[in-house]
Amino acid sequence: MSVAQRKIQVFEPHRASLPKLKPYLSEFWRRREFATELSRFTDKAEYLESKLGKVWLVLNPLFLAVIYFLLVSVIRGGSSKTNGFTTLCHILIGLFTFYFAQNTILAGAQSITSGGRLILNQAFPRSLLPLSSALSAARQFIPTIPVYIAVVVIGKFAFPDANLPGLTWNYLFLPLLLIPLAVTSFGLALLFATMNVYFRDTSKLLTYITRIWLYASPVLWLPEMVHGWHRIILYVNPLGPVLSANSRIWIEGLAPTTSQLVASAIWSVLALLLGGYFFISRERDFAVRI
Repeated sequence: MSVAQRKIQVFEPHRASLPKLKPYLSEFWRRREFATELSRFTDKAEYLESKLGKVWLVLNPLFLAVIYFLLVSVIRGGSSKTNGFTTLCHILIGLFTFYFAQNTILAGAQSITSGGRLILNQAFPRSLLPLSSALSAARQFIPTIPVYIAVVVIGKFAFPDANLPGLTWNYLFLPLLLIPLAVTSFGLALLFATMNVYFRDTSKLLTYITRIWLYASPVLWLPEMVHGWHRIILYVNPLGPVLSANSRIWIEGLAPTTSQLVASAIWSVLALLLGGYFFISRERDFAVRI
């Protein structure tokens, strides 16, 4: 056969299109253990050479909470010890919660570009890589809850007049907040992971975006400090309703409002649908791009 008669096959990037979702989701569920094991391996490798190891998961937000508390106190012109401790607890639980979302999104955004060998050598739903990042973030978040409770217990002995709730049935609402928090974070991780494949500066820009996002969220300030139409900032922020409701439970001992629960659910659905669509529809193109 002459050269002219040979068929030349040109491999082009796949056009964006959704695969059949039922087989895809079935394979995603069947291979879920892959994401679990990968997240465990990543966690061990991350702190392998650190003497304090996973203690930094708690120390880092603790140190930052103290620093932010001092900055907030200076800006406000000081406050009583009782109100100051309440503010510190609000910042602390807010940082713990926000960092769960931040770690999910930042690690998830880099999961595809950093998983080149896995993508080229193995066949599996690529969405398991951002899921692995979300599982790692969840594993890092869980130990912060008992640390926060310990801080509150010690603080209530040191400051008996501190306006913090004791045991209340409203803590049962926390799972209703953690689910949309996790789903929203995972959906955004899918979205930014896709963007990072095509625009490699995405992961670097996200570092600055999440810092601004922190300042715009009810972490360093209380939701009650926003009045009138300005309260819209609590709802246009994907994490605003969750963080506001989180503070309402932990700091005030009250149940979340209906608007907070509804807005949290809406953001989780929007983030998952948007991120899932962009990720899955372009997943076949990743091996060509990375």
